[in-house]
Amino acid sequence: MSWFERLREKHIFRTAFIYLGGAWASMEAIGFFVDNYGWSRRVLDVAVLLIVLGFPAALIIAWYHGEKGKQQVQRAEASLLLTLAVLAGIGTFRLSTAAVDPGAQLGRMGTDAIPAATADLGERSVAVLPFVNSTGVDSLDWLGPGMSDMLTTNLAQTGALRVVSPQRLFELLRQDGHAETDEIPQERAMQIASRSGARTMVHGSILGTAENLALDAQLIDLSDGTIIAAERARGSDVFALADTVAERLASQLMRGVEYQMAAAPEKSPIELTGDMSKLREYQAGVRSAWSQLDTDSLEVRYHLVDMLEMMPGREEEARRALEEIIQIAPGEAQAVGRLARIAIVQGDTAMADSLIVRYATLEKDEFKVHAGSGQLLEHAARFEEARQAYREALRVEPENTELLDLLARTYLRANEPAGARAEMDAFASSSVPAMESEAHLLVGDAWAWEGRFDEAIAAYGRAEAVGVRENRPDLEAAGRESALWLEGLLDPDRGVSRINSSVWTLLELERGETALNLVEAASRLYVKDSDRLYPVEFHTILYLKGRVYELLGKPRAAMATYGKLLKDWGDVLGEIPRLSDTAARMSAIQAEWVEKGLPPVRSPGDAPPAGAPRTEVGVSTPRQ
Repeated sequence: MSWFERLREKHIFRTAFIYLGGAWASMEAIGFFVDNYGWSRRVLDVAVLLIVLGFPAALIIAWYHGEKGKQQVQRAEASLLLTLAVLAGIGTFRLSTAAVDPGAQLGRMGTDAIPAATADLGERSVAVLPFVNSTGVDSLDWLGPGMSDMLTTNLAQTGALRVVSPQRLFELLRQDGHAETDEIPQERAMQIASRSGARTMVHGSILGTAENLALDAQLIDLSDGTIIAAERARGSDVFALADTVAERLASQLMRGVEYQMAAAPEKSPIELTGDMSKLREYQAGVRSAWSQLDTDSLEVRYHLVDMLEMMPGREEEARRALEEIIQIAPGEAQAVGRLARIAIVQGDTAMADSLIVRYATLEKDEFKVHAGSGQLLEHAARFEEARQAYREALRVEPENTELLDLLARTYLRANEPAGARAEMDAFASSSVPAMESEAHLLVGDAWAWEGRFDEAIAAYGRAEAVGVRENRPDLEAAGRESALWLEGLLDPDRGVSRINSSVWTLLELERGETALNLVEAASRLYVKDSDRLYPVEFHTILYLKGRVYELLGKPRAAMATYGKLLKDWGDVLGEIPRLSDTAARMSAIQAEWVEKGLPPVRSPGDAPPAGAPRTEVGVSTPRQ
């Protein structure tokens, strides 16, 4: 009899199939109780161990007893089963009694952990939970977290409420031992919201259809669980629904206090940091597209992707929306390119490479092939390949100044300002005035990146002189504006950059989470989505992020940002009033850790203390 026939006769395959099916069902059940009922994570670990050891035990029993008739327990069988039982006992004991590694726990506390007990945020504090999509339409799943984000922003901008975002509640849930999840279990909602320090919480659901939505929201007192207010709004415009419900909830929380809700087109943190007219135009487009929703409309779907990309952590939803676009229009090169960017963000290198090649195949415009591929390669930190793509695009459009911005950006993101100057010097003698002026501007940016402000202002002056010589007011203004922003950096009475003063005010008020939203929005405008990488804005954002991370109790993250700033501008920070305390803040973090008997905080961007000699900077990790 062959081995296969013997295995089949002893029912080995049937036993394996039944066991694996039962094991899968058991793991699902145990995982549910761990995630939703506060069971210890160790229960899941022990279950995995027992299931793994139980599989060979089941096969051994089937081998010795799978045939018909009575079989005696043999010595070999007993020895094998006893060995597995001993391993199961030892493993269960070790897993159930293992102590938490204090070093690992300390490392987590030093980076991103939120304290288990949070201070009371005061009378007018509220935690906003993710809303539940009860429409039954999977394509509207983004509305739950999206509505919560919009309500959080609207309520925060009353100016007198302390608002806890859904993101912080998820962090508290993860700190409680729960795995990554898109929902906060209803039975844990009040406990998690209370731990955030808020006194009230908002939670609700979205009902109806895309053409007729109903938004239900409840304001709950966390001290006794009573419902303070219940609000409902109907309509097809999600922005108007969020505005209406936020206004009504704020009126309940702010009784007796003067306040004013921000107007709908002016409520986004992004708008507070940049060009308001452009964001108003964008929001108007999204509202118009939503009101004319067509399931097969590519324009509407692209608007949806734009909105999802503005919300941190929504990459999966944006990816699904892009895949739907490709299903409708398989040759849509833009959708493929944006999918490649999401793959890069998620660290899927193989998928990103495949999508980049596919994008280049689908895109028919030669210029867009080179420029688009360059941006994707740059986003993946493959800077030399990106530069080559931009050079090919310049061959197609030799007078395109935006390509110079992109070329210079690849060098600055790789911390190679000297390379940027060398590349731009070749264009500084161009016969095309716009190219010549732009090259001088970018040479100035490269000098400013290193803190060589005098050389930067001189280069900006040369750019301005081109405009004067050619009677081109636009070129003259660009050079003058760059110099003014740099001079403003050194002037305590003029501020340090185009970043809105609200960020500095929020820092003074210790409103860390709201300040971080504004800083991230500024980073998108001036760093991540800008063709020209502005050194003043980039380094100011580093400082602001350090301050915010300090407020949020993340010393390692603060040290990393301060370290980068000191590496570039360590010898000139004393001349910049708003940023001059960077070294002192780093020293204070170090001293606090030493006082606690902990190792000093180190980061890849650490720099010597103020006054120490500055070392030359070579190639470092990409700046993004």
